[in-house]
Amino acid sequence: MIEYWFLLPVGVAIGALVMSAGVSGATLWVPVYLLWLKLDAPVAFWLGLLTMLFGFGSGVIRNFRDGTFDGVIVRRYLLVAIPAALVGGWASGSVNQALIVAFFGAFLIVYAILIAGRTLAAPGDSVRHDRVPASIALLGGALTGLISIGIGILAMPSVLRHRSSRSPAAGIGSLVMIIFFTSLAATIGRMRPSLISVLRRDSSQIIAIAIWAVPGVVLGGQIGPRLAQMLPSERHTRLYFSAVLLLVGVLTLARAAAVR
Repeated sequence: MIEYWFLLPVGVAIGALVMSAGVSGATLWVPVYLLWLKLDAPVAFWLGLLTMLFGFGSGVIRNFRDGTFDGVIVRRYLLVAIPAALVGGWASGSVNQALIVAFFGAFLIVYAILIAGRTLAAPGDSVRHDRVPASIALLGGALTGLISIGIGILAMPSVLRHRSSRSPAAGIGSLVMIIFFTSLAATIGRMRPSLISVLRRDSSQIIAIAIWAVPGVVLGGQIGPRLAQMLPSERHTRLYFSAVLLLVGVLTLARAAAVR
């Protein structure tokens, strides 16, 4: 059990990073489980979601206590994203995940560059709006169910530009809540009989990993929202998000190669 001690500092770093940027922690945990610990792909994907839930749960509590979220935005996204994530999670065992992950990894890299380019070209923060795109919630929720990533990344630009987001920290706090509940639905949706059988078989190893990883992400979940509050403007938040997104895209491509 002591052999997984290194997951504690790794968990703190991942939790703080993703919570401050509004990106799903499963994106960074899956490469750790898949490439580093050599777990089977279905177990790595599910365990990545589960580990992330503890970190984002901690972040949700912190943002709720600080008031750094917008309840209206969160509810409107979740009404569409949660059912989509349940369906996507159940369908995840029947699709070519390597192909979807590779495509999405390449998309993330291009998306990160475009966000950074548009942000640097703009003189200030972007124009506000009142929309909550159902298509983004639907696609993001389905992707979160299928490959454990999607809703936070796709929803981030719209959430930050929403008129009711009082500050960049409130926008990130709203994303954290949207990601948490969508990922919870995806975790439940993935509980097919075949996966349950594998989880029972590997339960001792999973528990040993969780003993170190969970406290790390819980601590990181408290640090991340405070880091988000240090970002002075939406422009800085978008640049920070694009840098994290670029890292996520590279790791997602590595994950796709490992699944094959």
